[in-house]
Amino acid sequence: MQKLHSYFFIVVILLISVFLVQGCKDDTVTSAPADNIDTTGLIRLNSSYALGGRASVTLYLQDSLHTGYNKVYAVLRDSLTGALITDAHVIPSTTDHALGGPVESAPEEADAGGRFPFAIVLIESQSDNVMHWNIKVGVHNHGAPGEPYGTATFGSLHIKDNTGKFQTKSLGDGSTLYMSYINPKSPVTGLNNFEFLINKSYDTVYYAVDTSYTIALKPVLLSSGAGSTGNVNPVPAGELRHYTGKINLPSAGEWRINMYMTKTGYSDSTFFDVRF
Repeated sequence: MQKLHSYFFIVVILLISVFLVQGCKDDTVTSAPADNIDTTGLIRLNSSYALGGRASVTLYLQDSLHTGYNKVYAVLRDSLTGALITDAHVIPSTTDHALGGPVESAPEEADAGGRFPFAIVLIESQSDNVMHWNIKVGVHNHGAPGEPYGTATFGSLHIKDNTGKFQTKSLGDGSTLYMSYINPKSPVTGLNNFEFLINKSYDTVYYAVDTSYTIALKPVLLSSGAGSTGNVNPVPAGELRHYTGKINLPSAGEWRINMYMTKTGYSDSTFFDVRF
């Protein structure tokens, strides 16, 4: 009988030990895995809440804001849990009272760096830090219950003039062309990939990509008037319908990329300036 009691006592002690160990394991707080967010080489603009969308939005830029084409990356987090959001419908826009600007929308899933990339074309500069131009980012949060929607607003912006890399041209039909230089960002001696975008608007609110022009290139070195050969005239390409071609820059200096634009019943010219 005494042995039976001893065995029973040992079994009870073992069971209590198991429960205690299990309880300790359940109470242990483990750190969440690190978010795979890549902001290497990017400039943080600011953070704002998409009110109603259960999301906070942080914007990162390739370069400081300037007139013309700006590449932007949005990083989204759940405003309740802090978890990274990788599935959302991100809707960017720019506003200045009655003015807007061209935008290129983001994909509905974050890229490998945990970011939602998009682009905006800013059509005017802003030297002060008052509520003048705003960037708005609508977020349809697919991961939250009910998939809520909200808009984050970024104001008090500083937008510099991008001299020589953003051109506008008024046409006879009452519309305006907006021509934005994109690449090369860091030109080198020799052949460079050349990329730009043309948008068209009748009212500075609604903008369309315009791919109706045939473009002929004639780069000129401003210090000497020397030209270059081996250039490839740009044509619209890809899903975004940017004009892409190649420019040959035989030597360092300030180059004017003259572009002769033609289509049925119309011809004109414009240029971008490139220095390296």
